[in-house]
Amino acid sequence: MFGFRADYCYIYDVSKLRNIYKIKVMNKVEIKKAVKIVQDELTKYGLMTPGKGIDFPVSIMVAHQQNELGRMVPHMVAEWKETFEFNVNENFNHTMDVEEAILYREGETNKCVELDRYFNAELFAKGITQRAKWIQAKHEDRVAYLKENPFGHPALYPVWAESNHIAAQCVNTIV
Repeated sequence: MFGFRADYCYIYDVSKLRNIYKIKVMNKVEIKKAVKIVQDELTKYGLMTPGKGIDFPVSIMVAHQQNELGRMVPHMVAEWKETFEFNVNENFNHTMDVEEAILYREGETNKCVELDRYFNAELFAKGITQRAKWIQAKHEDRVAYLKENPFGHPALYPVWAESNHIAAQCVNTIV
């Protein structure tokens, strides 16, 4: 039997039995600790408010799902609303701009990671909190960002929003 456990991630006991490596997944206490870490990080950014109902931008849960080996193991799942490029407008004609031809929709998206020896709760939360302003933004604002930056990353949305806010203030002071 060999293996180790680091403070910053969950590495579990790995045992070798008849040339088969058996990797243990997180136990319930470790899963609760990981959920607490993710909840705390999301709360810092205003994406989750435990104790104030269920209407918050990001929801997390632990679900048993099949992994790549076909085993049912726990996964951490986070869900939030996202703006997607839907399709090309069916009424598209050659007189329209390309921007008018693309439609956007709001839908649920999720991030799902297996709770195995490689899981790091802080890294999982950082993948969500880097797009905190994007998740909190209105659908119309996200569509405006995507129209201006078709391949823009959601983590860059706050910079764009701030520059538009400053530009709008300058226009209002001139008028």
